Amino acid sequence: MTVTCAAVGLAALAVVAPGGPQARAAIAWTPAITVADGNSVIALETSGGGLAFYWNEHGTSTWHKETVATAGTTSFEPSIAQVGDFVVIAVAGTGNSLDLYWQKNGESGWTVQVVAGAGTTEGIPQVTADGNSVIIAAEGTGNRLDFYWADSVGSAFHHESVAGWGTTFSDPAMTVNGNSVNIAVQGPGESLDFYWAANGTSTWHPEVVAGPGATYNDPAIAVDDGVVSLAVLNTSGVGIELYWVLNGTTTWHPQSVPGEAILDPAITANNGQLEVFDLTNSDGIGDASTISGTGFWQWTQLTAPRSGRASPAVTINDGIENIAIVDQNENLIFYWNDKGTYVPETVDVATDL
Repeated sequence: MTVTCAAVGLAALAVVAPGGPQARAAIAWTPAITVADGNSVIALETSGGGLAFYWNEHGTSTWHKETVATAGTTSFEPSIAQVGDFVVIAVAGTGNSLDLYWQKNGESGWTVQVVAGAGTTEGIPQVTADGNSVIIAAEGTGNRLDFYWADSVGSAFHHESVAGWGTTFSDPAMTVNGNSVNIAVQGPGESLDFYWAANGTSTWHPEVVAGPGATYNDPAIAVDDGVVSLAVLNTSGVGIELYWVLNGTTTWHPQSVPGEAILDPAITANNGQLEVFDLTNSDGIGDASTISGTGFWQWTQLTAPRSGRASPAVTINDGIENIAIVDQNENLIFYWNDKGTYVPETVDVATDL
């Protein structure tokens, strides 16, 4: 493995009850969001199993839509990242293949690459950049955990088995932090399991972050100033648990996050502050924030009730939190933080999804 990955003691968490993916509406519930070439970009599975891409010029409210893949080509929600000068979108294709779509910043036209063939991939793969390398983690068939890497966008992918059959029961969470790749998943019995591999090796090291009954749904992960943080919906289904660890150690510290939460959380680090977002009982978006590693939390409902219908996705653009969510009417909505007030923009309406 020649990628440049990150952090001894990095983790993430994921959970889907053993037995397969959750039921979904006519369109995908959760969008994917990142920053590419300074602009916020969103990927979303559309009705009928298509794939759409949205972008705006930073500082404007005008959104542009592109069709990445037509109906009948995708079977789960996507993940998105910038790798070098390219936007890449990873998604499970029909027949449970693992597909990667990519496009150079500022250009038009999407190229599709089959990373792994039919019958290999379940749920939502996670894609990210490690320098100019593309790395993907995915739940494989038979509840295994697979890892794929390519030296650059458009080059051939290499496969590694992180964990074998019967080990993985959720979509993985993955990040890069220094000199190792770190992946977390829901393990057997709803445990929270963590795997890391040092850069340049293919040996994966397992850790149990929390034992049976610890996790309920897919996890989220963030790294900030040597602290790795994982957020997951707890097994009561109404609150979030956070686990954090200092890089280079294996002692995980659990915390209960205040406020309401009913679905998979989203998490990000912003200038030393950790932010955990989730849908509340009133279907608004809630935010729990803390200074990384301190354990002191503040909870705020950021948006009005009925503003969402599924988990939000979050990224940081120029120090500003950006959130994407599908609302109660199946519109795709984007929020940005204007000095503490979240400003909504309609990216696309349900009839166009």
